Amino acid sequence: MKDYTTAIGTVMLCSFTLISVGCAGYARGPVPRNSFAATLPEAPVSAVISTDLKGCESKTPVVSRSEQRSYPEARIQRTLNGVWRGKVTGEYPKDFLARDGNLDVDYYMIVDAKRGEALVFEQFSSKRAAPKAKANAPKWSYLMCGHERYLPAHPPQVHEFQKVSDNIEDARELLAASTGLTFKANSDLVLSSAWKQLVDSKYFDSDKSLAYAGGLFKPFRIANVPDEERGSLLEMKIQAEYRGSGMTAAKFEKGVAMRGTEEGKFVGIRTGGSDYLVAAAGSGSQLLKQVSQFGSINMAFDKVVIGPLAN
Repeated sequence: MKDYTTAIGTVMLCSFTLISVGCAGYARGPVPRNSFAATLPEAPVSAVISTDLKGCESKTPVVSRSEQRSYPEARIQRTLNGVWRGKVTGEYPKDFLARDGNLDVDYYMIVDAKRGEALVFEQFSSKRAAPKAKANAPKWSYLMCGHERYLPAHPPQVHEFQKVSDNIEDARELLAASTGLTFKANSDLVLSSAWKQLVDSKYFDSDKSLAYAGGLFKPFRIANVPDEERGSLLEMKIQAEYRGSGMTAAKFEKGVAMRGTEEGKFVGIRTGGSDYLVAAAGSGSQLLKQVSQFGSINMAFDKVVIGPLAN
């Protein structure tokens, strides 16, 4: 039997980038975290929003104060709210890849900005429950470069979500197709209630797949906050509950939730006539993830980019 542990562990834990359970525990010392560095050379703003693997070979260019933008929280909430289809690209063995060259996973994220909660699900499968996105739809991307001191070892990778719907109700059919459960059609879809239904049915306690995991993020909060160096940044704070099963690096226990936090700050920028949010060393504060149960998980994403923002 092939050893899927490393690849699956990386995916099942990295995927929760909003969501995101950290894909790697830190072996020794603090997580590498570069503060804003005014000595870095400035570069075109378009380079700041790139999240391909080439970004692991260079530092993120500085966004000058003159280039920085702030956006109304309501506009950001409109952008985040809805259904997102995920994919993972990285330096994986061919055995783990689908025909399109991406990791062979069913992966999606649902965000209810009004209620301040989100749900993420991922499993190794040839099924794709979420529809394909339209051209130029907003993307939400996480660059993870696999630093040497992260455990377990994992390859550089990019987790990219692309928005497929602004309507939370569209997630009802998606959840049913993905999990096989039925969610009530005579009331609003509430993500925390859908999560409770998954937990109460012991969905995460079986061995139905080689590896799968999900996360509920509540509360999910964003706010523009003052910053001494930058004037104003967008702050994101998330409390998370994770559950899963199978050959994952996180040692999930049946019937037991793993809890953690994800928080960081984003700088706003404009390029190519569109607006984006970026969290990366050199551009703003990095997005961090911490989980204390079942072995410490503590990591900083190398870069997170959201955009283009809704009008």
